[in-house]
Amino acid sequence: MKKLLSIIALASFMTACNDSSTSTDTTTTDSTKMDTSSMMGAPPVATDTSAAMSSSAVKEDMMKMKDGKMMVMKNGSWEEMKEEMACTNGCKVKPNGEVTKGDKKKTLTEGMMIDKDGQIMDVNGKMMDESGWN
Repeated sequence: MKKLLSIIALASFMTACNDSSTSTDTTTTDSTKMDTSSMMGAPPVATDTSAAMSSSAVKEDMMKMKDGKMMVMKNGSWEEMKEEMACTNGCKVKPNGEVTKGDKKKTLTEGMMIDKDGQIMDVNGKMMDESGWN
């Protein structure tokens, strides 16, 4: 009798778990659309390179080659670089876009940036391989 009762209980349990007609949907729909990326902590994705390099997202003392001149972020706006600047890693950046470290030299092209720590970024804001500097 105990075995039969156990089998019936087990069968009822299995049936109840697999029965889709008794399932309840706890999700509700809302007429307002929410941006789920902000809820998940995902950063917004920039589709335009000018948006990726907006002055609000750029750090102070960031340098950028723009229209053939080196520009420097000062107090939230781009200013033309007047004199050579030194980075914390030993790089020196000249107003013509030439970056030197020791006896090695690179020239930044339109849209490339370098931060005050000497990290060079391409026109899309991606860090470039700097293994040649070491």
